[in-house]
Amino acid sequence: RAHLEAAGHVCVLKDAFDFESPSEIANLILAENCEAALALHLYRGGRLLQGHQIPFGIIFGGTDVNEDANQEEKNTVMGRVLEEARFAVAFTESMKEMAQAQWV
Repeated sequence: RAHLEAAGHVCVLKDAFDFESPSEIANLILAENCEAALALHLYRGGRLLQGHQIPFGIIFGGTDVNEDANQEEKNTVMGRVLEEARFAVAFTESMKEMAQAQWV
């Protein structure tokens, strides 16, 4: 965060659990004049960012590839999030490989 702010960006840190719907995220994007977003977790955070016309990236970890990927509905949503995301980052190389096997 400090690195981004030092480069002149304003960072707004929010917990995905504080939002119940994408419309609440839309309100935040408008209120804060967000130009981009970064979400932690494909399902938890990423699904809320879909369709808002701002670029976003995803950081995913074990819950995404080890648990949520095994649930059909969540798996489908996460695949769609990855299609819309500008980039995705995994915590480890093995998680990256699991995600590539699952969604690419």
